[in-house]
Amino acid sequence: MAFRNMQKEALKDGINLRAASSFRNFERQKLIFTEKMTGIRPVLDRQEKPLDITKLSPAELIRAILVFSAVPGLSRHHYGTDIDVYDPDLIPEGGALELTNREYSSGPQAPVSQWLDTRMQEFGFFRPYAAPTSSTSGELWHISYAPDADIITRGVSEAESRNFIMNSDLPGKEMLAENICIDFDARFRIFSPENGGLF
Repeated sequence: MAFRNMQKEALKDGINLRAASSFRNFERQKLIFTEKMTGIRPVLDRQEKPLDITKLSPAELIRAILVFSAVPGLSRHHYGTDIDVYDPDLIPEGGALELTNREYSSGPQAPVSQWLDTRMQEFGFFRPYAAPTSSTSGELWHISYAPDADIITRGVSEAESRNFIMNSDLPGKEMLAENICIDFDARFRIFSPENGGLF
């Protein structure tokens, strides 16, 4: 309901706010991750340019993937509270949605980003990846419904997450488990500004 209310208000301001992606189950996230591991999908560097993954060690590849993609089983899209948003009316003719920070900061989707900056908090939303960290890239298109997401995030445990990965059939699970322990809180325990991470 909160997202629908936000859509109505955005439309009054000329923004046709839509979901590019919302709930994503484990299998879907696993497919994205596996396709990046095998080169079917591009892996981007921090400047959002495709990397030549043949030049990366397995550990480097996993770290590179984790800059823009969540670990299957630990994605905020599993919560049912997080949405990647865009305005289809702003996609250039013959173009496609890229979901890049460039597209949302100075490209066609910049009006969406600007609208979110000024209005999303009224509806309970925030950007969990508002700015890049040492482990992740910023994602200007990714918003989270704070009242529910903060409750779920509070239950995220490093030990349980590591055990989950080690008991999965994910490719490179040993290196994945090792990497999630680096900056675990900064990567997975992200709360809304109102809660300031103080759960």
